[in-house]
Amino acid sequence: MLSYSAEEVHDGYFSVDKKRGKVVGLKDSSGITKADAETYELIMRDKERLLSTDEPLRFIFSHSALREGWDNPNIFQTCTLREMGTERERRQTLGRGLRLPVNQDGNRIFDESINRLTVVASESFEDYARGLQADIEKDLGEGFKFGRIEKIAFAPIIDPKTDQQLGQAESEKIWKTLVKNEYLDSKGDITAKFTPEKESFQLELPEELEPLRPAIVDEMKRYIFKNRIGNARERKTLTYNKRIELNEDFKQLWDKINKKTRYSVVFETEELIANSVKKIKEMEKIKRVHLKIDKTELDITEAGVEGGNVLDSKTQSTTTVRFLPDILAFLQRETELTRGTLVEILQQSGRLEEFNINPQAFMTEVAKLLNRTLNEMIVDGIKYEKLAGQSYEMRLFEEKEIELYLKNLYEVQSSDDRTPYDYIPFDSEIERDVAEKLDSNENVKFFCKLPNWFKIVTPVGDYNPDWAIVLEQDSKLYLVRETKSTHDRDKLREKEKRKIDCGQAHFDCLGVDYKVATNIHEVLESS
Repeated sequence: MLSYSAEEVHDGYFSVDKKRGKVVGLKDSSGITKADAETYELIMRDKERLLSTDEPLRFIFSHSALREGWDNPNIFQTCTLREMGTERERRQTLGRGLRLPVNQDGNRIFDESINRLTVVASESFEDYARGLQADIEKDLGEGFKFGRIEKIAFAPIIDPKTDQQLGQAESEKIWKTLVKNEYLDSKGDITAKFTPEKESFQLELPEELEPLRPAIVDEMKRYIFKNRIGNARERKTLTYNKRIELNEDFKQLWDKINKKTRYSVVFETEELIANSVKKIKEMEKIKRVHLKIDKTELDITEAGVEGGNVLDSKTQSTTTVRFLPDILAFLQRETELTRGTLVEILQQSGRLEEFNINPQAFMTEVAKLLNRTLNEMIVDGIKYEKLAGQSYEMRLFEEKEIELYLKNLYEVQSSDDRTPYDYIPFDSEIERDVAEKLDSNENVKFFCKLPNWFKIVTPVGDYNPDWAIVLEQDSKLYLVRETKSTHDRDKLREKEKRKIDCGQAHFDCLGVDYKVATNIHEVLESS
């Protein structure tokens, strides 16, 4: 909830209408008054203050000023009050909100739950999406079409048997199979037969390709343009099944996994210095700043303005740097290491002379390597312990309302009280497959996709595990599982690996069976 009044969070900038010679809108922003000048400076120039959480302004109303030339990464809603004009206007308007937002430290945010643009359009959703798609296709030429899958599209898929990428030859085999089964036409365009949003849909594949089915479906869904824009009308608020609180298996599982923890890290400074020095010694050579200068003849003919002959082309590099920034202050701010430790690392690295060649590039690369070393050592030396009297309460399932797009929800089919909500959220076809298999398995006494508010604190950001399960075999098994497409750690992002390692340490502390799984069989195996 915002702590500011409505007057404080709203403001606007309205440019002068040249045709009528007056300011458009209700607010005079001609710059005559102090308030007008402050509004103009904040919205049009002082972006850092506008992005600060200390600045109450949240909603900006503008006439034509916030189009090309106005860049603000933290835009989450945009509203158009008239029909789109030129072909470029739709993309310019939408493009204002398609930049990754930044946090208070200026770092880009990659959380998909935050990176969502809501468009309030003056035309229907279908027309808006269709028009945007048509504009982009026209701009890129006849060789490009949304929804067209190339023969090599499936090459990056990881084969669960080998943990290796399929490659181009296998990708072409899959592509031809999909054409043969009429999921693709001869050009590679997706046909009406491919309907993954339907509960009854099952991609028909030969037996040898069946283990790849979830990954193939996920890859094909990426090419469906309509899935890239969410229609707010196609959202569903999940209904909580309060009877789940009477399920003894749920109570037992929740009692095991709901404990909050804190972590401590132990590592030697000498080891940190040695590991950092090794990385810096192995980094790419820092190069001087190069300027490429082309002297080109310009022709103005009946056909228009054209580029003529290149008269001269040369590359010029900087020779000396007049002012050197405070490298220790920069690295200390970026890494929070002591100045003494930083001096030791820089001296032992033997690369400090490259700081004089290109100071900013050197500092940025060194800071990145230092933080990578810190993350590796922190996770390797991490230990978790329970926080006395602190745990997630069961009532949060009911109190925290969940609203998601229907295309990312699996509808629960079983009638018994084995899961908290009537729908299971999923982020990939693998997760959807796991949800369906858990729902139909009689040995599964309870299962749920752990909500976003269930978080484990780690040094690299909060971690939200995927599944909590109670399985009855010879005895009751209480499981927490993370579903991924591969076990090959080299195929995962660095932060993903670190969070999984921290999750393992957290659940080891609680005595809960935790592991990464790539399919339903691994999900139901005990460690």
